[in-house]
Amino acid sequence: MYALLGDPVAHSLSPVIHNAAFRAAGRDATYVTRRVSADGCGAALRALALGGGGGNVTLPHKRRVLPFLDRWTDAVAATGACNTFWAKGGEVWGDNTDVEAFLGTWKEAVAGIAEAAGVLVLGAGGGARAVLHALSEVSDESRVLVWNRTRARALDLGRRFGETRVCVVEEWRETAPDVLVNATSVGLDGRAAPVDLQALKSPPRGVIDLVYGRRPTPLCRQAAGMGIAVVDGRSMLVRQAEASYLRWFGAPAPRGVMTRALG
Repeated sequence: MYALLGDPVAHSLSPVIHNAAFRAAGRDATYVTRRVSADGCGAALRALALGGGGGNVTLPHKRRVLPFLDRWTDAVAATGACNTFWAKGGEVWGDNTDVEAFLGTWKEAVAGIAEAAGVLVLGAGGGARAVLHALSEVSDESRVLVWNRTRARALDLGRRFGETRVCVVEEWRETAPDVLVNATSVGLDGRAAPVDLQALKSPPRGVIDLVYGRRPTPLCRQAAGMGIAVVDGRSMLVRQAEASYLRWFGAPAPRGVMTRALG
């Protein structure tokens, strides 16, 4: 049994893509969503892993599950967040496959944007941590702007990744990024966007929304309407899922199956 642990999880397409990969590979495994509370996420994680399965963690539990891991990768240590777990040798392991997933998504999103040095990241949770760590591997020179509704959380993030690399801004409207990354959960309900792109000092040339839905998110719809290159969370969903599959089974997922399962 493999599961996505979080709250909310009903919107997730993870079962669709993982079960498609399991069937294609002939694996006797099932992937489900499991809505868990802050108090119950750690116990659920360990039960799944030590029971021979594993899974993923989504908001708001990516940081909360760390005390329940026996070992973790460098990506978890760097970000302080875990999104993938499994057991090996009787110990529960954790990784953050969001990091490599965002790297692939970043390359896809900025392919047609020359010198995409200015980046505005919205959010200060586990997703934002993965984004900042990934961006630190892309370039040592670009400075990343971070905005979050709760400024204290953004400042904590800035201190973690270094104030020379990360600049916390009080007002997103006063920025003019080349690329805007939404690492908040705003847009999950399909009704609201985290920011109004037209209210920026100048519109970005690229938008990456880590949120996805059955339809394009409000942020993606606005970006597309303004002629801005946009990549939504489906790209990152598949990339992190393929990386998770590799951690669980030590072999890559059947090629292209997860992408095709999204339709």
